Amino acid sequence: MNNARNVVAVDLGAESGRLVLCRWNGADGTLEEVHRFPNGAKEVDNHLVWNVDGLWEEIQRGLLKAAAKVHGRMDSVGVDGWGIDYTLLDADGERIGDAFCYRDPRNPPAMEKVFTKISKERIYEITGIQFLPFNTIYQLAAHLEEFPEQWERATQWLTLPEYFHYKLAGVAAAEYTQASTTQLLDVHSRSWSPELAAALGLNLKKFPPIVQAGSVLGKLLPEIGSSVGLADTQVIAPACHDTGSAVAGIPFPHEGMAFISSGTWSLVGTVVLAPVVKTTPAGIKFTNEGGVAGSIRYLQNVIGLWLLQECLREWNGQGRNLTAADLAAQCMDASPDGPHFQADENTYLAPGNMVARINAGLRAAGFPEETRPPELAAIIFRSLARRYAEVVAELGKLSGKSIKRICIVGGGVKNEALNRLTERVTGLEVVRGPSESTAAGNIAVQIAALEKAVTLDQIQGISAKLKFAPSR
Repeated sequence: MNNARNVVAVDLGAESGRLVLCRWNGADGTLEEVHRFPNGAKEVDNHLVWNVDGLWEEIQRGLLKAAAKVHGRMDSVGVDGWGIDYTLLDADGERIGDAFCYRDPRNPPAMEKVFTKISKERIYEITGIQFLPFNTIYQLAAHLEEFPEQWERATQWLTLPEYFHYKLAGVAAAEYTQASTTQLLDVHSRSWSPELAAALGLNLKKFPPIVQAGSVLGKLLPEIGSSVGLADTQVIAPACHDTGSAVAGIPFPHEGMAFISSGTWSLVGTVVLAPVVKTTPAGIKFTNEGGVAGSIRYLQNVIGLWLLQECLREWNGQGRNLTAADLAAQCMDASPDGPHFQADENTYLAPGNMVARINAGLRAAGFPEETRPPELAAIIFRSLARRYAEVVAELGKLSGKSIKRICIVGGGVKNEALNRLTERVTGLEVVRGPSESTAAGNIAVQIAALEKAVTLDQIQGISAKLKFAPSR
């Protein structure tokens, strides 16, 4: 690993995106955010959709900035983002229709209809994936029902990070960590499931070939390279799923450790080397998502700081000027005992009226209502910590792994009030990983690929040597 490299990560989130440049000197790397831009779904014709063209423009703008900083000498670029959402492509590689948001209301009804075609138990036996109404399997079923002509015209579908790889390199490929989140992948063979495709009437020929994280897709298309000031830059598929990259960015060994990728969602899990597929009521709540170097991220999706984000949107819409950081600071001494509600991922998934909905949860749990922002923030953090404790305990039982500590990564690692409550409620040591673990993991996989050293230990070793440059 003695070669100096310049690598750029495109990290897409549901609320914002950014490009992070890494200057790797052969021994360690310095990361710098070179471009950040807002993102968000918008309502079009009673559906929530993404502005895919706007995202593509921002990616190109960011690459132009990154290229200028390294005088056009960029070894590679890779894109990660949230899972599940997708776009359809026609025979000319042009997008068909809108790219729907996972929060679109079409998904829960589609999920129930899928269960009339193939049982929940059989789906879990094949995929090992937690049942969430926005999984791609249900989204595609909804798409096929509402817009059958679009599906007929399509020759291929790609998730959004994979679509941007296609725009960059002209290569259509599904990356394994991302493909696993669709609930269409056979967890045992690690290939698309013919049985699921047949049950839903989905033509398997429209499914892209699957590649592993760290696969070199090809060079940047000449027309793209010339427009952003880059030449001979490789396009490398990192762990395209952002949580896959976040876990790859953990700088600690995974032995005896659980992780919480803490942000809008909280992904609570551990790294294992083989899938854990147990069709018990507790087992089907866990998911076997693909990890780097052939590993499995055995985890559960738990509602996260979305709860506070929605309350803040409501409060600030009333003319207040509150921030998550200020509220967290006021909750530093919050007790693990006190009012709480069941922080269920389905109950609180939809946006809007979050304060009232949380108060309904408090009433159901036998506690009085609370509307004061600092007190309600403490209740949210306490409820999340209790939920984490439940999931980590079940995680150890099902995986057979002895959990000794928890590593928290992602934006939520800055929420020290929640970190402290998590440590006290779980009774486990909590270690703080990088808040920027997704970008670090994306970059670590790219460097490993360039050095032809894509193993779990080597990726973790590179991640441990990446640091963000001090802010000026």
